[in-house]
Amino acid sequence: MFISGLSLPFGLQCFQSSLRPTVPGVADADAGILNRNRSRSSQNIYITCGQSAGNQRHVSSLVETSETTRVASYSKSFCEWLAGLIDADGSLLVSKKDITSLEITMGLEDLPCLRFVQNKLGGSIKMRSGAKAYRYRLHNKQGMVTLIHCINGYIRHTSRLQQLHRVCQQLSISVIYPKKLDKYSSWFAGFFDGDGTITLSMKNNYPQLSIRAVNKHLQDVQCFKEVLGGNIYFDNAKNGYYQWSVQSREDIINIIKYFKTNKIRSHKSHRLFLIQDYYVLRELKAFKPLSIHHKAWRDFMNKWNKLKI
Repeated sequence: MFISGLSLPFGLQCFQSSLRPTVPGVADADAGILNRNRSRSSQNIYITCGQSAGNQRHVSSLVETSETTRVASYSKSFCEWLAGLIDADGSLLVSKKDITSLEITMGLEDLPCLRFVQNKLGGSIKMRSGAKAYRYRLHNKQGMVTLIHCINGYIRHTSRLQQLHRVCQQLSISVIYPKKLDKYSSWFAGFFDGDGTITLSMKNNYPQLSIRAVNKHLQDVQCFKEVLGGNIYFDNAKNGYYQWSVQSREDIINIIKYFKTNKIRSHKSHRLFLIQDYYVLRELKAFKPLSIHHKAWRDFMNKWNKLKI
């Protein structure tokens, strides 16, 4: 009897509220009567990330043309997840014309993941010519200021942190360095959406399940081992890269528990739904050709292989 697919609840809450600004030239603040002789030229936009008001990373201001003050608020888990995704598959850029932008490129099967980001931040999504991938892009100044205040303090990838410095310098925002990660951080889920994989192979006629994350730099996957266990290996393929991997049943079950509270939004989540079934069939030794359950194993492998990662 197979165990049903895993439920991956996601506690993300996103809300917006309004604050009435103090506007120079207000004759009667309660009635909202503005001095028409003054220029209708400014607003303060406050960007928060759902933590204490005393933390500098959560409140900043931006001058725009409007008469209202808006508050864009994102949960800490969303900010961490987004930073992880950008660390894995994104780029923070400054053009020759000093225009800042964000780009995230993912495979065709991960369009829903990019749509999720777009629904939060705005921006555009286009298919890359000559490549089986979509590219998300955000480049308007207000959107970039909102983005930076969301991810500032959570970006930690070696290259991405340098990019963050350049963008923050252009936008006159102070860079906040990341703190040490723990098992409650959604950063791992975002990074896994970009650079993670779940594989199943046969070694010495026995199935071996692995959950992995890869990167060119050791320090950019070291945190996986420190917080989630497993081991790190160096692979000579593709000019060399470091690979974090968990293979023991205990470690993999712990990773599944982590993903139950820190949802991954890429297509890789589909293989997570099959892991419990894998362990049931492995216990039955269904992978052996002479097993009475071998047909169930073949059916399982057909499902697994259709979910290319």
